[in-house]
Amino acid sequence: MRCGICLLFVDESGTHGGPHPFVLGAMAIHEDDAALMQKALDDLVVRHLSRVPVNLEEYELHASEMRNAKKPDETRTGRASIWANVDRPLRLALLADAYKLVVNFAPTNPKLPIVLFGVAVEKAFHSAWSEQERERFAYEVLLGKFDVMLKTLRRRKLPNRGLVIHDRRVVAERDIQSWVTAWRATAERIGQLRNLADVPLFADSRATRLLQVADLVSYAIFRRYNAPANDSTAFDLMWPAFHTESGVTHGCVHYTPSYRQGACQCAPCEQRLKAEAARSAKPSGAKLSTKEPIGPTSRTRIRTRVLHDAREGE
Repeated sequence: MRCGICLLFVDESGTHGGPHPFVLGAMAIHEDDAALMQKALDDLVVRHLSRVPVNLEEYELHASEMRNAKKPDETRTGRASIWANVDRPLRLALLADAYKLVVNFAPTNPKLPIVLFGVAVEKAFHSAWSEQERERFAYEVLLGKFDVMLKTLRRRKLPNRGLVIHDRRVVAERDIQSWVTAWRATAERIGQLRNLADVPLFADSRATRLLQVADLVSYAIFRRYNAPANDSTAFDLMWPAFHTESGVTHGCVHYTPSYRQGACQCAPCEQRLKAEAARSAKPSGAKLSTKEPIGPTSRTRIRTRVLHDAREGE
């Protein structure tokens, strides 16, 4: 029986200077749905432009550029964004509809919906780490979560091998591939990667809308955690599509010292708290509803009984 393979498209945000977190955003999609998603996004762009441009591939769904498209006289380099000739309200409407399309996409096999992943690592988290160490940790977490999802699929007799396709990062590609090679050979902080078909491959995001979806995910997470914006509009829209198991969302995680201090109440930290509480309560047979909000008292009580996790730091 042919099962196919799961493709994970990955993009990053926050590599430029500043106090913001390093972010990875990703979309996992079955290979049978890749072309369907590509066509749906192409059709969406055409519909909003009200024409079929000869250079359709140049209209890249790049969230930051679509929000802030510059004309030649507004840039230092003189290079204009192709989106600068499109009215901003239309650009923003297209961007919003692209997010909705991804979340509401109907897969060929209902048992294999598209799944989103995201990791945000604050600079204050392990503040002694270098930028490279922070990025390495984020990749290890992201790929570890994808690997766990693949393992779960195998138990359900569904596709259980994955291939990672990353947006071009010329200065980091060799590093990322060497990291994954090491993680496939032995476990480090998160666990050994056992279900990847190969090391990550790299491609130009202009060549595929699916890498552009990864950009939409990473940008939504970046906007959510980047002060002073703290804009959760797109993030909230995409939240239902992040990987979930047993009623708990595991696919999006936020690493911040505020988590251990009990101060971060964002959705990913709340879900992580519930997952930890469920694990710590399991031996005694206690149950924790994943639907109930956790108040300050319960939050403090749960945190005191959750053992220190070496993967997360102080």
